[in-house]
Amino acid sequence: MSDTPRTSPRLGAVAAATFLTLVPVTLLVPALTELVVDRHGGTRFQAHLFVALNQLAGVIAVPFAMTWMRRRREAGHDATGTETRRWIAILLALDALAFLGMGAADSLAALFAWRAVDGLTHLPALSFLMIAANRAGGERRGASLGIVATALMIGVGVGLPAGGALANRDPHLVYPVGAALLGLAAVTALGTPTAALRNDRPRSRYVWDRRRLASWMPLAYGFADRFLIGVFSSTFTIFLTEVHGLDPAKRGMLMSLFLFPFALLCWPAGRAADRFGWFGPILLGNIGFGLLYAAYGVIPLGWLPVAMVVSGALSALMFSPSLVLVSEFARRGAGEGLFGVFQVAGSFGFLAGPIIGGLLVETLRTAEGAPRWATIFSSVGIALVALGLVSWRVLGRLHREWETR
Repeated sequence: MSDTPRTSPRLGAVAAATFLTLVPVTLLVPALTELVVDRHGGTRFQAHLFVALNQLAGVIAVPFAMTWMRRRREAGHDATGTETRRWIAILLALDALAFLGMGAADSLAALFAWRAVDGLTHLPALSFLMIAANRAGGERRGASLGIVATALMIGVGVGLPAGGALANRDPHLVYPVGAALLGLAAVTALGTPTAALRNDRPRSRYVWDRRRLASWMPLAYGFADRFLIGVFSSTFTIFLTEVHGLDPAKRGMLMSLFLFPFALLCWPAGRAADRFGWFGPILLGNIGFGLLYAAYGVIPLGWLPVAMVVSGALSALMFSPSLVLVSEFARRGAGEGLFGVFQVAGSFGFLAGPIIGGLLVETLRTAEGAPRWATIFSSVGIALVALGLVSWRVLGRLHREWETR
């Protein structure tokens, strides 16, 4: 498209800011015990709560941030999107301050208070960055949203090992390093796009209707994607330890074989959605990943590396088109706030994944007391396939409607 060269540099700023925003959040994970239990005398439960508090605070903050942004835009205060860009930078700067506060906390209560500030600023900033990418993409939203998805996943992939390396030197280093990265993200965010969402009216203008099943499908995909990651990062890790006897290094290797193809292929998956539409890729990725996920419990160890690479590719094929789906709903009447609701649904999915995975491990057991791993993974995989079949009926009908009007 003609506007692609003009928007590309600022789209790069969105991707860079997204990457720099995700790295600090994941820096904390490898040093969780040292930061909460050892330093402040917290319990293991409180260490888990420290992780969850970021998501819970973000879930509360995002709806308020999206409502505020919508009202400002309707009142004519953000006609060019400049105010949105400024608030991304402010939120990221506040998040940097929260990291410094966590580093200086002298009690568990103070640590948790600053962690809540981290969540209140992080998730709204990430939602605004996705909106900026959507605006920058013009008619090629799949590619622009795919770039941001790639930056997001690479940020996660870099943050985890970097956090482990810092923790080996001094666990407390994660705070100043995270604050510096967030400060850099705030500066980078000043280069994000300022163009407002186009106010064109498609011939088939979609009206947001919460009573219609199709309206909930973007949120279902937001929930499902993070839910699967939640189960993968908790239950699958335990499975690799107890069944295959893998040490931490080998477990990390297998998980990286999933994560990096996922990250690197988000952009090509977004371009595929631009070229072929979002419906085919999202359906193929959904059902394919569900079937493969269902087989995790029976795949021989020697084939698991291949399964991880294919899983990452299928995840990208599902994730990037799901962002395009959100964009389509937004431009057909749902509004940009749907990006924030998508983030909230994802947060609930990430919180639910480890909880439901843990419940399945505790309840689905053999007579000898061992978890029924094949049943556990097949249950989760079949649920994803079921989402794909629902999508085939519900979204397929909607896709045909949008294409013919």
